[in-house]
Amino acid sequence: MRNAYRVLLGCVLVQAAAAHAAQPRTAGFNECWKARFQEQLSGEVREKNTSGGPHGYTYSYEGDFRWVGEPKTVPAATQYVFCFRKRLDDGGALIVGDHQIELGRVGSVKLPPLVHESANYSYTSTRDHYDFPTLYGSFSTPGKPDSSLEIQLDRVRKTATVVTRTNNGKAEVASYMQGDAVPVDP
Repeated sequence: MRNAYRVLLGCVLVQAAAAHAAQPRTAGFNECWKARFQEQLSGEVREKNTSGGPHGYTYSYEGDFRWVGEPKTVPAATQYVFCFRKRLDDGGALIVGDHQIELGRVGSVKLPPLVHESANYSYTSTRDHYDFPTLYGSFSTPGKPDSSLEIQLDRVRKTATVVTRTNNGKAEVASYMQGDAVPVDP
């Protein structure tokens, strides 16, 4: 079962890499970060369907979520390099080998802040787009479940969070990693 969750994250990255042609590693980027992850949490999740603070939910662009039961914890010696372009609307990319996986930037015109609503209350996510920039992409491949990849950078704490989500038709499944991040030259 543990390997199934590693395969989930791997499939998301393979889908994304296959969707984009190889390009120069970091050409055209304003800033890049390298993040290292030691542990991955994976499992079935349920989304928050009411507004308000987090109350045990994990923040995600697609909607805050909470684990159903206990998530599986597996060691993950993983390193990501991800980059942002200067203009918010131009997004950024995850660099995987010689591939750039293009991602949108939350807060841009293309990916606006998410509005959470309930019967009598709504709010817009107020995460600062400079101190807490977020890259997001959704991917679909015929015959495979749709998936998404989200990279959240916290410049203040110098950490990065990666959330992948897939709906396999029976349940919403997520993988979550958080680790230290350092700036690297683009």
